[in-house]
Amino acid sequence: MNNIFKPQHGFTLIEMAIVLVIVGLLVAGLLLPLSAQIDQRNYNETQRELQDIREALIGYALSNAAADGRPYLPCPDTNGDGFEDRAAGLCTSVEARLPWATLGLARLDRWGNPYGYRVTQAFANGVTGFNLGTVRDIQVRNAAGGAVIAANVPAVIVSKGKTGAGAGADEQENSDGDTDFVDHTQVANTYDDAVAWLPTAILFNRMVMAGRLP
Repeated sequence: MNNIFKPQHGFTLIEMAIVLVIVGLLVAGLLLPLSAQIDQRNYNETQRELQDIREALIGYALSNAAADGRPYLPCPDTNGDGFEDRAAGLCTSVEARLPWATLGLARLDRWGNPYGYRVTQAFANGVTGFNLGTVRDIQVRNAAGGAVIAANVPAVIVSKGKTGAGAGADEQENSDGDTDFVDHTQVANTYDDAVAWLPTAILFNRMVMAGRLP
């Protein structure tokens, strides 16, 4: 019996390389929209958490009385233990991390970063609490050096988003330690912070309704 040799056909290295490139492109095309969806979900959930934080700040003021009987807001957490830091009734720093443990909240935002928090010192005074005439010193703008969209607010909370501190001027404005902050819609590779503030009118209204002010 004669054995007839039949050549075996398969993929050459070049053909395999082409297939891998095509598969890689297809996978990348699927992953990019998925990554964008995850980022948007994290941003939306962080926005909801910011509103919870705002309510927690109001709740703190409702349930804590300064030495003079007036309400006051918590101080920032300066040493990273989750609790507010104050000395002789005053905040050791008016801007640092959110005191999540003091407020009974989650420690990190959806990107695994601590929330930033700044408060007007007069509103966090544990000796002389705030009243309807207490002056606020924080501004929120629509861009660095732009128009003010929230004037004279007592406190602001910041999530630095996926990119952290960032390189853009608007994100840097939220990390430079002054009283100006920026909030606007996300811009790819430029701005992905999430910012919330405690409106004075809402804070005062809640205190008046609860009989804590005037």
